[in-house]
Amino acid sequence: MSVRSDPVRLSRTSDGRSIEATVSRVGAGLQALSVDGLDLVSGGREGPVAYSGAVLVPWPNRIRRATWTLDGATQSLDVTESTGGNALHGLVATTPFEVIEHDQDVVGLAASVDSPAGYPFELDVEVRYHLVPTGIRSEITVVNRSDRPAPVAVGVHPYLRVGDAPSTDLRIQVAAETTLVLGDDNLPRASEPVAGTPYDLRTPTVLEDAPGHAAYTGLHSEAGRIRMRLCDDRTGESATLWADERFRWAQVYVTDRPPGRGPGALAVALEPMTAPPDAFNSGVDVHWMPPASRWTLEWGIDRRRFRS
Repeated sequence: MSVRSDPVRLSRTSDGRSIEATVSRVGAGLQALSVDGLDLVSGGREGPVAYSGAVLVPWPNRIRRATWTLDGATQSLDVTESTGGNALHGLVATTPFEVIEHDQDVVGLAASVDSPAGYPFELDVEVRYHLVPTGIRSEITVVNRSDRPAPVAVGVHPYLRVGDAPSTDLRIQVAAETTLVLGDDNLPRASEPVAGTPYDLRTPTVLEDAPGHAAYTGLHSEAGRIRMRLCDDRTGESATLWADERFRWAQVYVTDRPPGRGPGALAVALEPMTAPPDAFNSGVDVHWMPPASRWTLEWGIDRRRFRS
């Protein structure tokens, strides 16, 4: 069966609010989200750009040198980051998904992982987006079709914005106690407390002063959710990313090449992850799924008013 490549549009008008979103069939990635006309996400309207919005399964971020060890045997993944020779962003970020559910304000997409090189397991991945009055909610479900436990971690890669606010007005907040110190290959070398370092984003920090690439853990959870914010200091509006507390890690990536926007603006990817970079080698927070088991996680983006 061929899978269409055109994006899926969602819209909802209720309670006096208008919400619109665009979801790519490639990588099941969120490419656009607006609430009452305020854009909260940057992406490629006709398809993902720079992994914009992509769902990251069965690992987020990178696997060092695209190799890891399973039961004493070296597993060799395809190299998808040529600069470091790493395996980047899992196995479905560039995969065409099939739409299995579609209503005006809901879409469900599905894809499979079928024992590719370096990952001898079979998974089903289902992604569901649902518009809500403040933004969007997503569920990611992974099913292990293998006959043995499968290692899985999950992440997403949305680029946030607050309308067309200039970078000088934007502040970022990530309530995390610990950062992973990254090497030149963007993989962790050590961890350290953020206090007293440029990596401390626990209070709203001018985006232009934030680290360009950083990983975090020790995320503060409130009512079972972690939150990361991009705020317009001038208006008090914010794009607030939330995820359930099983997302114990986060990646921050700031770029001057925002997907779907012209040069001169800054964009930031706020990436919740259930495990850290290179998790298949460290083993940290890898979820070993029993055969026939399901694992469902939730995350979303809301428009909020926020003041520091």
